[in-house]
Amino acid sequence: MKRLLNFSTHSCDLELFENDWSRAAAFLDEWGFDAFELYPVAEYDFMQIPPELIQGLHLRFFVILRQLWQGDTRQLLEIFGSQETVKRFYGGFDRQCIVDVYTRQLELAEQLGCHYVVFHPVHCELQYVFDWKFPWHWRETLDLCSEILNESLARSRFSGWLLFENLWWPGSFRLEDREEYDYLRERVNYQRCGIVLDTGHLLNSAGGVDNEADAIRHLLTRVKDLGSLRREIRAVHLNCNLSRAYIQKSRANPPLLTGDFWAKLQTARAHVSKIDSHEPFNDPEIGKLFDLIEPEQVVFEFTFRGMSQWQSKIGRQKQALEKYLWR
Repeated sequence: MKRLLNFSTHSCDLELFENDWSRAAAFLDEWGFDAFELYPVAEYDFMQIPPELIQGLHLRFFVILRQLWQGDTRQLLEIFGSQETVKRFYGGFDRQCIVDVYTRQLELAEQLGCHYVVFHPVHCELQYVFDWKFPWHWRETLDLCSEILNESLARSRFSGWLLFENLWWPGSFRLEDREEYDYLRERVNYQRCGIVLDTGHLLNSAGGVDNEADAIRHLLTRVKDLGSLRREIRAVHLNCNLSRAYIQKSRANPPLLTGDFWAKLQTARAHVSKIDSHEPFNDPEIGKLFDLIEPEQVVFEFTFRGMSQWQSKIGRQKQALEKYLWR
């Protein structure tokens, strides 16, 4: 079982190691981790990254997909306000720009020798982020995502594992039952597929929890209920969210989204960060999760501001899992 940390090429992350990948390698060694799961952003010379430091690559999460993919210009302009904003967000004004992004990232994953990539089978429009009243079925979302993946995969040389990550929004891939995964697998024209289980997202999907003991009990029950689908879990994004009170409050009294698209997007992102806080588990009982599943990679996936906070989160969760992941 490989032990990974999430990392990106955002400047704030790179500054932690002064853009020196030898320091990043030393950090992994110091904490007992094998590699990073990389989220590639911005213009960056990715070839300067030693391939042995990257085990997985998290593909871009566009969030809003349907309107551009289906060429619905009227709704695109209603959402984004102008053609220039659409181009700034996607990199273009037609569906090909989405395929281009994913093809480039799949090629990057192949060049870095990544064992897997992560994809969110999700479509989310900002006005539903607060009340969760998404007016479409998850099958529509998975049909859409399958089309995007099939075109992108056909244009790339990627040969690793394609892993689907669960989120909590209705109308998307939530790991509610086996049918979701089977439906997606039947439509994606790629053999090496599996699941990356995000524990924080699984907690959110039921409306959240209040404390860590309840969180662990809920996770263990939900994972047991997956039955044979557990065998498809090849990676875990391990983090804890205790956001039940905020979820209930925000769903009962959703705020109005005001301003231009970028202001609305910032409001939605701030809201999501309160639901999906990416905190560490502190209770060793979380180790029982690995009595139920045997993933190939476990990613300590945290949000952090600065090295001190990151190290604190890593240290706390590592201590909780010492006998399970470092035995």
